Amino acid sequence: MSTLTPLVSIGLPVFNGEAYLEQAIESILDQTWGNFELIISDNASLDRTGEICQAYMERDQRIRYVRNPENRGAAFNYNQTVALAQGQFFKWAAADDWIAPTFLESCLAPLRSDHTVVLAYPLTQIVDENGQPLGLYEDELNLTQSDPAERFCRFLDRFRRKDKCNAVFGLIRLESLRRTRLIDRFTSSDITLLGELALLGKMVEIPQVLFYRRDHPGSSVRALKPTERAAWFDPAVKKSRRYVQWRLWSEFMRSLWQLRLPLETRIRGTSGVVQWGMWRRKLLALEAHSWMWNSVRVLPRPIYLLLRWIWHWRRVASHRKSF
Repeated sequence: MSTLTPLVSIGLPVFNGEAYLEQAIESILDQTWGNFELIISDNASLDRTGEICQAYMERDQRIRYVRNPENRGAAFNYNQTVALAQGQFFKWAAADDWIAPTFLESCLAPLRSDHTVVLAYPLTQIVDENGQPLGLYEDELNLTQSDPAERFCRFLDRFRRKDKCNAVFGLIRLESLRRTRLIDRFTSSDITLLGELALLGKMVEIPQVLFYRRDHPGSSVRALKPTERAAWFDPAVKKSRRYVQWRLWSEFMRSLWQLRLPLETRIRGTSGVVQWGMWRRKLLALEAHSWMWNSVRVLPRPIYLLLRWIWHWRRVASHRKSF
């Protein structure tokens, strides 16, 4: 490890990432901006991940390798790299993605020239397991408004149309990142993290393809069932049904009232979250319906059957009145 304090810290959390790990590390080491540290946090991998990381650490002083004694989940692993970071700016890297050589240099420019910018990110090229292009993805999170409430409401509006969070792999001002809850222990917590960053400062999009995100069968999104995703974030959480929309709604509210923000920003932001709930009302209603019936099913069977009969009878009665 170099004794010089790096300007940029890169955190690479990994678990069983041998398939693409070397390409990910090579792309980081090939950066035109060389004043960085690479922190690799291994969640007790069972494959060749540790061997690969040890070999690279011996080769390059900028690399630190930390191995957890057990798999403590993705949330812990991601956040551990932030806790260990020493730079002024921070970037998460994934073991199955790679970045262009000018990624750091390009993203540093707006962050160093404007202290109100908290995140700079480039355009994303989605690729398959073989690295072949699947399509360009524009995150549409170029939020450069000076008013935090306006940025937050525009952020919420963006998530009416798109749900990918490639921007979370951009370059972030570390001081601001540490004011957030980081990656929390629930599905889609990267969305609430980006929302908190939008409240804390500006986001700038670099109009160049510098990030290559791999969509492959082994990725957590594709390999895990929805009920398994919560345990992927935190193994202490058992398999459970997800109510993502309601969780996001409540976490947006929590962000507004937990961060140190002016009262006006909180009130206007709350109005924006209410509007977001109206946009998502059908999904919220479906989750509420699912929650209701899953709650009813744990009741004694006679009561469950009675409630189900009443619900069916009311639907039939309502249907007849409409004719």
